[in-house]
Amino acid sequence: MKYTIRDIAREANVSVTTVSLVLNDKPNTVSEGTTRLIREIAAKNNYVPNQFAVGLVTKKTNTIGLILPDIANTFFAELARSVDQFCTASGYSMILSNTNNDPVKDWATVNLLINRGIDGLIIAFSQDKNKERSSSFITMLEDLDVPFVALDSWIEGLKCSGVSIHHSKGGMMATKHLISLGHIKIGCITGPRGSYTAERRLKGYINALTESGIAFDEDLVAVGNYQFESGFEAALHLLDHGVTAIFASNDLMAYGAYQAVQERGMKVPDDISIVGFDDLFFSAILPTPLTTIHQSISILGEQAWNLLYDRLKNSGRENEYHQLEPNLIIRNSTKVRKG
Repeated sequence: MKYTIRDIAREANVSVTTVSLVLNDKPNTVSEGTTRLIREIAAKNNYVPNQFAVGLVTKKTNTIGLILPDIANTFFAELARSVDQFCTASGYSMILSNTNNDPVKDWATVNLLINRGIDGLIIAFSQDKNKERSSSFITMLEDLDVPFVALDSWIEGLKCSGVSIHHSKGGMMATKHLISLGHIKIGCITGPRGSYTAERRLKGYINALTESGIAFDEDLVAVGNYQFESGFEAALHLLDHGVTAIFASNDLMAYGAYQAVQERGMKVPDDISIVGFDDLFFSAILPTPLTTIHQSISILGEQAWNLLYDRLKNSGRENEYHQLEPNLIIRNSTKVRKG
């Protein structure tokens, strides 16, 4: 049985109110001897406060919610660890929820966490193609009584604080690198069409082609879903169209493209150059290390937490949106085009 505040009061022969004053560091009216006795009894019995009960009184639980679309993706798993690290260092606990890229579950999860008494929320949104439902979700979010911060992705029309990488700039950097190596027929594997991150990375790809005087060809764009298998299938389509290079909108799909190239009896980078996006841990240790766009997951997590923490302490803070600069990490998966 869990040792309760009533058990401490009974053993110390004092009231529950007296115990509460001592354990909440408000022992002004309690003698030093009684205060010491109560603390000794609590320590001896490994007493842990019931945070739900404390929250009912203080209206604060020192708990925040983190909603992510896909924790099976290494990027989001590392992002969760980063947020949790900074959250814990500030004396807060974190409840992690995974939505499997389901916008309906975004809605349900926000309600669930609010009902659990969280003090604040960090959310990486799933993409919702249903504009009416998306609009209703925005209204619900803006009516919340707790602060929230958008992480990595966004819903068009939403007004809140947030942080993400500069997605379009990263897509442009990746594509320009391939162009600088003499590639003209460059394929792009996007994330889901309509996705905040995917559309911006695609925009960077298109802008890089346009600025270099290369005509954009819709046939050289293959839609993926940020998973390995979709990268494999999309790469097969692009290879059928004779591309000499591929920009994959995340590293997992780039790994799939590696397998597709190998299955066709070709080699990276001798026959096909490949650039990814994210710079996951595995990208540096592949047999042919992946050239990719680096985004600091640690800084993303830290800035998301700082934005939320500032608003937990000062509800009047204005909205801020931070875009982190991407970096191109050149490894062995790209080389000068043959011929």
